[in-house]
Amino acid sequence: MLFYNKENTDYFKQKHQLVSDLLALNDALQNTEHAYLAFVKANHDRRDGLSFYLKDLAQKKKVLDVFTDENEGLKSDVLAIKNSLDNEERFYTFQLSAFSKLGTSFSETETAIGNEIGATQPLLTQLIKLERDELKSRILSNEDFYERLGYLVVCVGGLVFVMIVVLYRRSIKNLERQALHDKEVYNAKLNAQSANNAKTEYLGMISHEIRTPMNGVLGMANLLMQGSLNIDQREYVKTIHDSAESLLRIVNDILDFSKIEVGKVNLEKTSLNIRDLIADTFTHLPISTENLSIRFSVDKNVPNTIYGDPKRLKQVLLNFLSNAVKFTERGSIELECSVIDKAENEDLRIGFVIKDTGIGIAEDRVKSLFKPFVQMDHSTMRKYGGTGLGLNIAYNLITMMGGKVKVKSEVGNGSVFTFFIVTKEALNEQSHKITKDAAKTLFLDKELSVNYPFKILVVDDNEINLMLITKTLSKLGYNCKKASNGQIAVDMIKKEHFDLVFMDMQMPIMDGTNATTEIRKHYRIYEFPVVVALTANTLGDGKDKCLEAGMQDFIAKPFKPAEIEEVIRKWAPKIISYKSKHQSNFLS
Repeated sequence: MLFYNKENTDYFKQKHQLVSDLLALNDALQNTEHAYLAFVKANHDRRDGLSFYLKDLAQKKKVLDVFTDENEGLKSDVLAIKNSLDNEERFYTFQLSAFSKLGTSFSETETAIGNEIGATQPLLTQLIKLERDELKSRILSNEDFYERLGYLVVCVGGLVFVMIVVLYRRSIKNLERQALHDKEVYNAKLNAQSANNAKTEYLGMISHEIRTPMNGVLGMANLLMQGSLNIDQREYVKTIHDSAESLLRIVNDILDFSKIEVGKVNLEKTSLNIRDLIADTFTHLPISTENLSIRFSVDKNVPNTIYGDPKRLKQVLLNFLSNAVKFTERGSIELECSVIDKAENEDLRIGFVIKDTGIGIAEDRVKSLFKPFVQMDHSTMRKYGGTGLGLNIAYNLITMMGGKVKVKSEVGNGSVFTFFIVTKEALNEQSHKITKDAAKTLFLDKELSVNYPFKILVVDDNEINLMLITKTLSKLGYNCKKASNGQIAVDMIKKEHFDLVFMDMQMPIMDGTNATTEIRKHYRIYEFPVVVALTANTLGDGKDKCLEAGMQDFIAKPFKPAEIEEVIRKWAPKIISYKSKHQSNFLS
C-alpha cells in the first residue's frame, strides 16, 4: 500500500509538471507569434521583443525531449510537433536576419506571412489535451481505487470489530472462569487451612490426653525406681518405664511429623559444643560389645562451638544411629563428623557420615526411604517394628538446617547415610550446656530444700499429676501447697507469697496463662514469683504463649523428676536475689 501510494504520488507530480511545461511552451509559442505579427506591421521596434521570445521558445521546447525519450505512444505526434515548431522557429529567425541585412529598406511588402505561422499551435494543443485526459483518467482510476480501498477498509474494520467483540466476550468468559477457578482454589485453600487447623487442634488435644496419663505412668515409675526395691521389682518397674518411654517416643514422632507438616517447627539458633552433643547422643546407644562396635570420631578441623538447635540436631543424629543399631546385629556402627567447606560469608558445611554393617536396603526402596510411614518391607516391619516416621522427620529437619541427605546401601553389606548442615562458627560465645538425660539420673537430691528453702505452689486440675509433682517435690524435701485451678492459685498468692509456682496450662475456671497474668498484676516485681509452665500440649506455639503470659520456664509432660530438680537449681540464684532486694515488700 505504501509502495503504491508513493508510486502514485510520483506519477501525479511528474504528469502535472509535464502539463505545466507544455502549457508554458504553448504560451511562449503564442507570444512569439504575436511579436512577429507586430513586427510584420512595420513596427520594427518590436524586433528585440521577437528575439527575446524566440530565445524563450528555444528554452521551453526542451520539454518535448521528455516525450521522445519516454513515451513511445506519443513519439510520432511529438516528432511532428517538433518539426513544425522547428520550421516556425526557422521562419522567424530568417525574417529577423533579413531585416538585419536590409535595414530601413525592409518594408511591410517585403515581409512574408508564411504557412509556418500558427501551424504548431493545433498540434501542441492536441498534445496538451491528450496529457490532460490521461491525467484525468488516472485521477478517476485512482479515486475508484481509493473508493474500493475505503470499502475494503470498512469491511476489514468491521471484521476486526466483530473479532474484537468476539475476543472480548471470550476473554470475559475466560476471566469469569478464571475468577471462578481462583475462588474455588481460594475456598479449597481455606478448607485445607481449616482442616490443618482442625487437625492441629485435634492433635494438640490428643497430645494432652495421651501425655497426661503418660506423665502419671512415667512419673510414678521414676519415683518407684528411687525407692528400695528388690531385683525383681526393680526389673518390673524398669520394664514399665521403658515401655512407657517407647510409647512416648512414638507419640513424639507423630507430633513432630504433624508440626513439620503444618510448618509449626521453628529451629533455635544457639551456640553449642558439637563434640559434647555427639558424645551425649552416644550415651543413649548400647555400649560396644565384642560382636558390635559403636564409636564416633570428630575431625580436628571441626570447631568446638557452632550455631544451631542442639535438641533438633541431637534428634537427627539419634534417629539415624538408632536405626543403625536396630538393623545391625554384628560388625560396627560409626559416626564421622568433618568440615566439608567454608564459604566467603563464613557459612560452614559440616558433614556427618553414619556407617553400619547391618542388613542394608534394597535399591528400589532407597528412593521412598524418607517418605512418611514407609518401612523397608512388611517382614522388616514385623520383625523390627517402628512407625516409619523417624527418617522422614530427620530428612525435614536437615532440610530446614540448609542441608541434604544421601544414602548408599547394599543388601547384606550395610548402609551409609551422609548428610550436612549449614551453620557458622560461634566465636567467643559460651556454648549451650548439654545436660544429662533425666532418665540417667535416678536419684534426687533430698537436701535440695535445705539449700534452697523456697515456698512452692503446684497448680494442676489432674489429681494424678498433682500427686506426682507433690511427691517429687517431697523427695526433694519440699512441703508444697496445691491448687486445682488458676483462680484458686491467684487467690492463694494474694494472701501469701510464694517463691516458685508450677502452673498447668489447661484448667477449668481459669487457665494457666490468665492466672499468670493476674499474678503479674498483683506483684510489683514482674519476675517474681518464678512461674514454670507444666503442659501436656507441645504442639504449636504453646511455649511462646507461656512466655508471653509472663512465665519464665517451660516443662513438657510427661516430665521426669530430675527436670523438677533442674528447674529449681536453675532459678534458685534469681529467686534468692529477688528476695534479698525486696525483703521489706515481702514482710509487709
